[in-house]
Amino acid sequence: MVTGASRGIGLGAARALGRAGSDLLLVARGEAGLQRAAAELEASGVRVCCSAFDLAATECISPWFDNLVERFGLPTLLVNNAGITLRGLAADLSLADWHQTLSLNLTAMFELSRCFARHCMAQRKPAKIVNIASLMTVAARRGTSAYTASKGGVGQLTKALAIEWAEHRIHVNAIAPGYIDTELNSALTQDPEFDAWVRKRCPLGRWGTPDDVAWPIVFLSSPAADFITGQVIYVDGGWLATF
Repeated sequence: MVTGASRGIGLGAARALGRAGSDLLLVARGEAGLQRAAAELEASGVRVCCSAFDLAATECISPWFDNLVERFGLPTLLVNNAGITLRGLAADLSLADWHQTLSLNLTAMFELSRCFARHCMAQRKPAKIVNIASLMTVAARRGTSAYTASKGGVGQLTKALAIEWAEHRIHVNAIAPGYIDTELNSALTQDPEFDAWVRKRCPLGRWGTPDDVAWPIVFLSSPAADFITGQVIYVDGGWLATF
């Protein structure tokens, strides 16, 4: 199950997981984008189910997820990718933007993860959760206070859930991407000054791609990662290794 699966990192994860042999349950807000993603994946021979749902409606996640399990069965992997960035200086950011960012990026991840875990525990099935964190899990930039707070929370939530659910054989890890060339970042990639800064600042000299993030997700979902839990893995082109 991949959330935010209609584009960007989510779609990249779905492509890689499909190539690795997974059946997929795709989740996104927009029906049209979801159907385009499903058609692409089905054309490559992947079995796909879809559910259009806005995870910002956190109070509705539990009954919605219960219905999905009844319809499609219980997934063995949850990729928590859905998220939003609302930029603005902290002194000027509206509380509505703050709450919207924290609700989708952190609260929805918490609620969906525990709904998933409850079913796994009830059925005594091992499972894996991969959360999408960020460079902002441990660093910050001007104008990103809400996003930075939410992604810092993702890093600590990953560790907390990993510890609580280890006895149930539910592994919880996170991938923290660096600057990735996606539609969400189009305003940044199209800014010549910012684009040049990213390429100069990143030791590997480029923006990341959804594929760069997708294959580590496949690794964490595989038996090769059966002794890994509670970790945040930075896929950032060496960004945090230098200054």
